[in-house]
Amino acid sequence: MKPDSQSNAYPECGEAERFDKVIADLRHVDNILLKEFTHLNSCYKKLVKRANMLSAENEQFKNELVNMVRSLNLASRIDGMTGLANRRDIMEKINREATRSHRHQRTFSILLVNIDDFRKVNDIYGYNAGDDVLVEIARVLMSCVRNEDICARWGGDEFMILLPETGTMESLPVAKKVLEALSMTEFKANKPGIHITVSIGVCEHDPAQSVQECISRVHQALLHAKSGGKNLYIIAA
Repeated sequence: MKPDSQSNAYPECGEAERFDKVIADLRHVDNILLKEFTHLNSCYKKLVKRANMLSAENEQFKNELVNMVRSLNLASRIDGMTGLANRRDIMEKINREATRSHRHQRTFSILLVNIDDFRKVNDIYGYNAGDDVLVEIARVLMSCVRNEDICARWGGDEFMILLPETGTMESLPVAKKVLEALSMTEFKANKPGIHITVSIGVCEHDPAQSVQECISRVHQALLHAKSGGKNLYIIAA
């Protein structure tokens, strides 16, 4: 039996269907090769089915890997405690804003927020309560900014806010809102609730300076706010 010779006998059939028709063709009923051909056809069908399953599994695994890469990338940019962006993520976004600033003459500002006397919270109420306060502060900060603004945990008890396309004068109401919102919040990590204040450095990016110089300036402004009495904001020089 020569199956290939039947390729023109069933022109409208697919390969698997053509093989089935060869087997069903009464002209081959006495052919000594029919039994072997039938067995090979059965094996072929199993291989096709398995190949289709493997192809589907391969596509599924590929999609899962793509999603896993996205999840890993996202996880590497999120602060695990507060859910805010982490330092790496906001630094990338600040550098991106700096590039846009140079290219399109669009300014931006950053706020560096530090909790006043946060060590006392940990000492008096414990580190678990301190962690709860950090989480709640993150929620309050997010409520004080626009959708396009970025809040990040800069590290420890410091937070940074990136305000795209915002100059110094436009960023001051945000700093004031943050001060007032946090000072009025009673953090429920303990009974009675915990009250905190923050100090804030405010800095508008200068296109003539590097991002690192901008961050250094906002840090110095924050230190001046601390030494100036706390619970206030200072504009970077």
